[in-house]
Amino acid sequence: MDGLIVGDPSGPAYRLAIEGAPDYENLQAAVLQVYSRGNPQILAQRIAEALTLAELAAMLGITDDYPIGESLLHMQTESRWRLPRFFTDAAAKIGARIAKALDRIPGSEVEVTYEFGEKPQKRAPQVAAAVQLDTANRLRAKAEHGEKQGQPLLQTKGEMFALLKELGCDPNPPKSNPIIVEEVQTRFSRTRETILSLDFYRAAYPYWRYSSVLDDRTTTGCRKLDGLTMPASDPRWVGFVPPRHWNCRSHVLAVVHSEGVKAKKTAPDEEYAGDGSFGTLKDEWEPKPGSYPSDLWDIYAAAKDIASPHIELEGKWWRKNKTT
Repeated sequence: MDGLIVGDPSGPAYRLAIEGAPDYENLQAAVLQVYSRGNPQILAQRIAEALTLAELAAMLGITDDYPIGESLLHMQTESRWRLPRFFTDAAAKIGARIAKALDRIPGSEVEVTYEFGEKPQKRAPQVAAAVQLDTANRLRAKAEHGEKQGQPLLQTKGEMFALLKELGCDPNPPKSNPIIVEEVQTRFSRTRETILSLDFYRAAYPYWRYSSVLDDRTTTGCRKLDGLTMPASDPRWVGFVPPRHWNCRSHVLAVVHSEGVKAKKTAPDEEYAGDGSFGTLKDEWEPKPGSYPSDLWDIYAAAKDIASPHIELEGKWWRKNKTT
């Protein structure tokens, strides 16, 4: 899903504020001021569109005749965010796959509906708010570090400009904020899981297989779990269904009975089960209060009308093995 770039429109406001700050005290105040005046609505709409595209890619990826790799390529080559033919293809192909699965169940008259785009619209505002909190926090930390190290003000400003680009706050960002990248990949994986969990689908494809993207970014846990094949109804999947960690690119594949019973890797390594900080059943996370300065957190919490602790984003086992 790396081809989906979502830029945060608050970048120009931060750039102007940083440029105009005459000293470190005003530099930090400028970050707080821009953040307090920010409106996440535009960013939320862009995120909703990206999450919707992730759902489409997942739907296409499930079909036999439209592999995941091709669906992602299709997404990247079409004109930005205007994909009527892409949607038509997805709807037609997933409909055909549903019909095929139902044909394997004698006498089945199941009516299946999927609320396409519903989750992205609900989730996007929460993600946008978290992204803008994350950006403000990182910028402020960069300013505080520069002052503590006695750096020239211009050097720190240059580092903050570079950080804006890294976080997707740039007219032509090279990549999205890491939180947006995570959400897009999660939506892709969750959509696959939702469709494959439907009763009629599990009857036709009763096994699931853990599938990892194997490259130099693959974590030790996902590398160990790659190829794991168990019945879709196996309760052990609760601790292993992807995404399993921050920026996880793994997903599950549907497997027919004849192939599932011949699988070689049929039991998970419990060392890589969920540890409770980023668990399979926790579909929605929120930033954790203790991870942010109180003034930034107060702005975020007031906007969302929340005050309770939230889920940590990172676990233990997934950290990449530097030797692989």
